[in-house]
Amino acid sequence: MTLDSAHTTSSLEPARGRPRNLKTHEAILEAARTLLRNEGESRFSIEKLASSARVSKASVYRRWPTKGALLIELYMEGFTEVIREDARSFQDEVKRYLLATVERLKDPLWRSILCSLMVEGQYDPITDQLLRDRVVSPRRAAGLALLVKAEKSRQIPKGLDHELILDLLFGPLWYRLLFGHGPIDEDFVERLLLQVNPILFPEQVPATSPRI
Repeated sequence: MTLDSAHTTSSLEPARGRPRNLKTHEAILEAARTLLRNEGESRFSIEKLASSARVSKASVYRRWPTKGALLIELYMEGFTEVIREDARSFQDEVKRYLLATVERLKDPLWRSILCSLMVEGQYDPITDQLLRDRVVSPRRAAGLALLVKAEKSRQIPKGLDHELILDLLFGPLWYRLLFGHGPIDEDFVERLLLQVNPILFPEQVPATSPRI
C-alpha cells in the first residue's frame, strides 16, 4: 500500500466506494478507547480491536490503513489546540500554548498514544506522514507565522533563527515525553521559559550591577 492510496482509504480523508456504516465506525472507535484505557497502548492491536468491536479486521483497515492512523484519529479527537498566529502577544501565547499542551499530557493515555506514534512513525511511512501533517506541521506553521509577526511588531529581535527557536521551545517537551526523565508540568514550563526568554526578550533581562 502506498502513502497516497492510504490517504484515500484512511478515515482522515474522504472515503471512496460505498458509504461507511457510521454505527460501525463509532463502535470501532469506542472499542479502541476502551481497550487503550483498560490495557494500555503496548497491548493494543488491530486483532484485539476487531474482536472487541465485533467486526472483521478488514472493516478496521478499510477505515484506517495502519494502527498509527487509528491512533492519530483518537489523539486528535476534540483537540484543535494550535498556536494562535493572530495572538497579540507572542510571549503570552507561547506560555498559554505550552501550558495547554502540558494539561493534555497529564492524561497517561494521551502520553502513551503520542509516544507510540513516534515509535510507529520510525518504520511506518504512513504514520510518519500523518503525524507530521496532523500533529506537528500545523503547530509549527502557526508558530512560525507568530514569530514573523512578533519580529515585525518588534516584540522579539530581528535576525533570530525562527525554526531553531521553535525547536528550543518544544524540543525539551518531546525529550521529556519520550525518555520520561523529568516531569512535564507547570513548573517545567516556567523553568523552560526562564531559560529561553533572555534570547527572545533581551530587553526584559535585568541589568546586573557592576562588581566593585
